[in-house]
This record gives sequence, C-alpha cells and structure tokens, in this order.
Amino acid sequence: MSRLALASMLMLLSLPTEATPARESVAAARIVAAARAQIDARLGADRGAAQVSVVGAPEDVVVARGTVTLNAHALVGRWPRARVGVPVDIRVDGQVVRSATVWFALSVRHDVLSYADDAPTSRAAASLKLVPRDADVALVQGDLVREPGDVDGMRLRHPVMAGSIAVREDFERMPDVDRQQRIVIVVTRGSVRLQGRGVAKGKGFTGDVIPVLVDGAEAPVRARITEKGVVDVVQ
Repeated sequence: MSRLALASMLMLLSLPTEATPARESVAAARIVAAARAQIDARLGADRGAAQVSVVGAPEDVVVARGTVTLNAHALVGRWPRARVGVPVDIRVDGQVVRSATVWFALSVRHDVLSYADDAPTSRAAASLKLVPRDADVALVQGDLVREPGDVDGMRLRHPVMAGSIAVREDFERMPDVDRQQRIVIVVTRGSVRLQGRGVAKGKGFTGDVIPVLVDGAEAPVRARITEKGVVDVVQ
C-alpha cells in the first residue's frame, strides 16, 4: 500500500462520526393500557357487566427519545360489538411517529326483549308478545327494542322465531294503504266528487301515488293516498 493511500485511510478514520440518535422503547403493555382505557370509557356503566380480553396486541415500539404520549382513537360504529379494534397513535414531542392497533374481544350481558312465539311477516307489533331473556348484546346485529312502545304503529318486515332478540330492523311502519287492502276511492272532477270502493295494488303513505283497481273495472288507475284507507284518483 502506498504512503498516500495509507495517509488517506488514517485521515478518514480520524474524522468525527455522527452520533446515533438516542432511542427508547414503548412497551406493548403501555399501548394496550391506553386502548383498554378507551374501551372502559365507552362501556361506562356497563363495565361491571362486561368481559374484555385482548386478542391482538402489538409488539414493543422503538422511537426516538423524547416526550412520549399515547392517544387512543375514539370508538365509532355499532356498540357494543364482539370485536373491537382501537388504534393508538404514539407521539414523540407532540408528533405522531407510529400507530398501532389493539384488538379486543367483548361480551356484555343484559336482559333484552325477545319474541315469545314465532310470528309471520306483517304481524302488527301491538299483537306480539315480547318477553325478557339474558343475552350477550355485543353479538346482536341491530338496535335493540328496549320497550314495546319503541315499535308502536309498526309491523314485522320479515318472519321471526320464538326466542330471537327483538331489534328495530325487524319492523317497518304500518302503511296508510297496504297492498290488496280494501279502500275508499275518490274521483274529483271540478265540483263533482264521486266515491267508490276498490282494492289497492300497491302500498304507501299519505302523499304516495299507487295503482288501485276500482270495483267493476278491468284495469287499475293511479291514485294518491290522502289518508289511511283513502285515495284520490289522479288520472
């Protein structure tokens, strides 16, 4: 090796090197605790009735040294639910440097209303018998019927089975005029107002236009619903 090359190597070795930035580890347990606090806050009074377990936790996270804070995101969507993911932002000196999600399994048991008997589509809510039963509400898909008055004036939109939990999505509003219902049909022409009977060929609410068949007619006509069981021909 030449003297010039050797001198160059010695000069390079003598140059100061950049210091490695100081690092620190954020323990996974700390991240889980921040996420769990968010779960507990959302549970509120249900904390005592809930079972919460971690089913997916991140590893320890290494970040630059500084003031480390953890910010768990607010929970959105249906609540409670059986699986909940809580994103946690890891901040150093106020800046988000990493994000990790903690997954929880959730169970919340309560008395809920259920159907005492099987019931077919279109059964009026007022004629249904609802009875209490214990259930894990985190598994329920839909908004619970908390009391019978929640579904006043409504009917089933599909069949239900005895023992199944009553949810609002099982119901629909009772139409002002129902399909195949016998109705009063009014025909107004200037000052002349005629009234007859017929059958609705559609369903709807006040203001809706549906096809109706006047007694004795061969083809339906269009009529606007003016009140329960009454329509006014528009053509």
